[in-house]
Amino acid sequence: MKRLNSNQNGMALMIVLWVLVLLIALATEFAFSMKMEVNTTRNYKEDTESYYLAKAGINLAVAELLKNARFHSIHEEHGWVMGKEVPAPSANSNASDSTEGEEEEALEFDIVNRTDIELEHGTITYTIRDENGKISINSSSKLILNKLLAYSGVKEKLAQDTISDSILDWIDADKNHRLNGAEDDYYRTQRPPYYAKNGKIETLGELLKIRGITEEILYGSTEESEEDKEYKGIAQFLTVYKYPSVNPNTASEEVLNIIYSPEQAKVILNNRTSKGYHSNSLSTLFRVTATGKIQGSRTEHTLEVVLEKTGTGDKANMVTHYWNDNVLDL
Repeated sequence: MKRLNSNQNGMALMIVLWVLVLLIALATEFAFSMKMEVNTTRNYKEDTESYYLAKAGINLAVAELLKNARFHSIHEEHGWVMGKEVPAPSANSNASDSTEGEEEEALEFDIVNRTDIELEHGTITYTIRDENGKISINSSSKLILNKLLAYSGVKEKLAQDTISDSILDWIDADKNHRLNGAEDDYYRTQRPPYYAKNGKIETLGELLKIRGITEEILYGSTEESEEDKEYKGIAQFLTVYKYPSVNPNTASEEVLNIIYSPEQAKVILNNRTSKGYHSNSLSTLFRVTATGKIQGSRTEHTLEVVLEKTGTGDKANMVTHYWNDNVLDL
């Protein structure tokens, strides 16, 4: 009888222990789930905050771009700059006034801080890049395309003509191909087959569909050393947006040497080095990238937009051509 009671007590003890283990497991799982919920909520909150900080950076850039300017240029030290408008001489101005303002007038452009601007619980960093400093693929001539291809590493003249003619055939509205170009009769033989677009190029990646263009020609060879690269890549010098003319103040040295003669390009670069700009040239298309960061957190959010400025003065407006809500830095 005593032995039976002892066995029952042992079984009860085992059941109690298993119940305790189960309760501990449930409590641990609940605590882990609550921690995950808290982290998810905090991450969502911080991402939302950083998103609106980045959006504020876009608005800061818009406010800057809407200002009247004498020129737009790329400065070696200060980056993208806007030339100050020349003030009209006042009837009450005198020599002493001009002496006092001499230091302010020494710089012909505004210097704007666009890095780590503090706002509430975070910071804003934004950049302005000039699309008018690139070659417009949708309005470029065969001569410019050939010079660009030659610079990027396409050495054979036939290969240059094939690519440039095929680009022009891809864009034009007719079905007739140029001497070395391509239309539907060529693209229908590809695997899989497709048709020539006969319309403007909307993304630079679309160029890979055009006869003769490879990833290396478009984006450059993969070698780490610039000297060892067979192809430099043409994408970095191109834009899909149309505009009247390239801004010599914002074009890279490579683009200047493609568009202008070596003598003209040298003069432009010397002027930009000595005074920060070459001519009173204004741009209309701008690529703005803005990043919002939360203080004390690794959370950040980056937006990228392409804006076009239309009109001047009080009638100036900004038209959005492209908006990327979440730029991934992979």
